[in-house]
Amino acid sequence: MTAAQSRLAAFAIVAIAIAASAFAYMSWRQSQVSAFAASAKAALANVDLVLDRALLTVRAAQGLYASRPEASEGDLTRFVEGMGPVLGLRSLVYHPRVTAEGRAAFEVGLQRSGKSTSGIWTLEDGRRVPAGDNPVYYPVAASYFFPDVAPVYGFDIRSHPQRRFAVDMAAQYGLGTSTEVVTFVTSGEEPVRGVIFYKPVVVGGEVVGIVSGSIELDQLITIARSTSPDIRDVEVEIGPLELAGGAPVDSPNVTDDSEPFLVVDQQNHSGRLWQIRVSGGPRITDYARGYALMTLVLLAGLGAAAAVIGYSTAARRGRDLLSAETRLRRTLDGLVPLVFMTDPRGRVITANRTALDHAANGEADLVDKTIDELPLWDSDPANKDALHLAIARAAEGEERRLDVLSTETESGQSVYDVSVRPIAAVNGEITHLVVSALDVTERVEAAETERLLMRELDHRMKNTLQVVQGVVRRTARSHETVDAFETSLLGRITTMARAHDLLARERWLGADLRTVVLQEIQPFEEGRSITVTGAPIRINPKGALAFALAMHELGTNAIKYGALSVAEGRLDIDWSLEGDDDDRKLIFHWRESDGPKVRVPERRGFGSLLLERSITYDLDGSTYLEFAPEGVNCRIEIPWDRIRPMTASVHFRERLAKGAMA
Repeated sequence: MTAAQSRLAAFAIVAIAIAASAFAYMSWRQSQVSAFAASAKAALANVDLVLDRALLTVRAAQGLYASRPEASEGDLTRFVEGMGPVLGLRSLVYHPRVTAEGRAAFEVGLQRSGKSTSGIWTLEDGRRVPAGDNPVYYPVAASYFFPDVAPVYGFDIRSHPQRRFAVDMAAQYGLGTSTEVVTFVTSGEEPVRGVIFYKPVVVGGEVVGIVSGSIELDQLITIARSTSPDIRDVEVEIGPLELAGGAPVDSPNVTDDSEPFLVVDQQNHSGRLWQIRVSGGPRITDYARGYALMTLVLLAGLGAAAAVIGYSTAARRGRDLLSAETRLRRTLDGLVPLVFMTDPRGRVITANRTALDHAANGEADLVDKTIDELPLWDSDPANKDALHLAIARAAEGEERRLDVLSTETESGQSVYDVSVRPIAAVNGEITHLVVSALDVTERVEAAETERLLMRELDHRMKNTLQVVQGVVRRTARSHETVDAFETSLLGRITTMARAHDLLARERWLGADLRTVVLQEIQPFEEGRSITVTGAPIRINPKGALAFALAMHELGTNAIKYGALSVAEGRLDIDWSLEGDDDDRKLIFHWRESDGPKVRVPERRGFGSLLLERSITYDLDGSTYLEFAPEGVNCRIEIPWDRIRPMTASVHFRERLAKGAMA
C-alpha cells in the first residue's frame, strides 16, 4: 500500500468514524426525544387519570344526593370512606339550594347543629362577611376533606365572584361545570390554588343542590412530575367555560426537541379546555452516556458499520415484535369470551377487553390474582375447588373444561363455559395457561325452561285427571237426568279445555287473569251489559284453571237464574292486589245487578262446592257468596304467593343458589 493509499484509507476510516459518530449522536438524541415523549405521555395520562377519578367520585356523590337529598354529613362520610382514598382530590362538598325565603331556617339549622354561627357567608378581602341578599344561595352543608382541613359550613359558593359563573351554569343547564384556577377558602395562611368541579343534583326535574369536588393544582403538577426524573416543569392553563364542549385534540407529541424538550397536550374536563405543557430533557448522566457513546464510536471507527447494521436489525425486530403483540392484543380484545393469560399457577398476567369490562376496577381486580380468586366468580367453595383443580391439571399439560357460576348481581347470576388450555415452550415446559370463559346462561336457562315445562306438564296432566274424575262424580250426583248431566259435564270439561289451551299457548308458565276471565264470559255476552276492569296480572297455571272453573260456574248460574238471564241485567267484574309484600292478596269481585230478584237457594249445588274447592282448598283462598235480592255478589280473596307465576328463570336461580348447577 502506498503512502497515498494509506492516507486515503486513513481518511476513509476517519470519515466513516465521523459519519458513524454523527449517526450515533442523532440516534441517541432521537432516543432521548422518544423517551421523554413516553415520560411526558405517562405524566399526562396520570393527570388525566387523576381528573377522571376525581370527576367519577364527584359524580358518585351526585348520585348519592340525587337518590337521597336528605342524606346527612355522616352519610357522605361513610359513602366516601367506603370508596377509599382518591388521589388528588382535596374535598367533596354538598351545597343545598337555599332560597331567600329559606335562608333563616337554614342558618338556624347550622347554629343548632353547632356547625356555624356565621349563617350564610362569603369572603371579602379575606374576611368572613354575611352573604348579601340573593334569590338563591348554595352554602356548604356537608363536606369531606381528604387532608386534615377544617370545614367551612355556611360558605355560599354563589356569592363568591370566582365561583358564581360556574355555579349558575351548572344550575341553569343541569350540566357539570368547573371553575378557573381559584384560591381555596380553606387555604389557611398559605394560599392553596386549584380547580373546583360542580355537579348539579337534580330531583324531579329541578336542581335541589350542587356537589363540588376540588383538586389542588400544585398536587396535580407534583403527580405529573413524579412520573419521571426527566420531567423538569409542568404548566397548566385552563380555558374559559364552554358547555358545548371542545373539539377533539390530537395525541400529545414532542413539539420542540431543542433544550428543553416540550410536549403540549389538551384535555377537555367539565366544559373547560386544559392545556398542559410538559418540559424537560436528559439528565447530566444521560449526556455523559451520549458523549461516551460518540467517543467509543470514534475510537471504534471500523465497527461503525456493524453497529449500524445491528441497530437497524434490532429496531426492525423490535417493530416486528411490537406489531405482533399489537395484532395479538387486538385479536384478543375482539373476542366475545373473557380471555386470561396466566402463569402455570393460574396467576393472571393479562386479560382481554371483555374480561376487563367485567371487572369493577379493571386490571386491579384481575392482574396478579389466581383465576379461582377473581371476584368474577361465585364464592361457593365448589366453584373455587373446580377452578383450582382445572388449573392444576392444565399445569400438568391437560386441557380442562367446566361450567362456573358468576358472582350474583342485580340482574342475577350467569353461567360460564370455562376452558383452560396449557401453552408449552419448545422444550415442552408449560410456561403459560390460556383461560377463556363464555357466557352460556341463555343455553342453560333454555334447558332449565324445558325441564320446568316437562315437570309442569306432568303435574298438570295428573292434576287434570283428578279434577275430571271429581267433576264427573259430583256432577252425576247433582243431576237427575242424563241430558242435564251431559250438558253440565260438557260445560265444565270445555271450560277446563279452554283454560288448558290458553296455558299451552303460554308454555305453561302462567296466564293473564283478564284473558282467562274474558275467555270464560265470552259465551254469555251476546248483547248483555258486562264490565271487566282490573290491572294486568299474570297468575300461575293452577290459579288460571281455578279461575276458569269459577267463572264458568258463576256465569252458568247468572245466565240461568241471575242478572244475565234478562236483557237489562248487569254484571261487573273487577280485581286488584292489596296489602304489603308479606300479606299481599288478590281481591276479586263478581257483582250482578238489575236482574230477577234473587232468592237464597235451599241447598248448595255442586257449582258452589266446586267454586269453594278450587279457591279455598286448592289455593288457600276464601270465597264469600252473597245472595242479595238485587243480585248475586261473590268476593274471592287469594294469597298472592299462591298464584304468583313461577317462571323458568326463577326455578333456574333457585337451583343455582342450591349449587345444583355448580
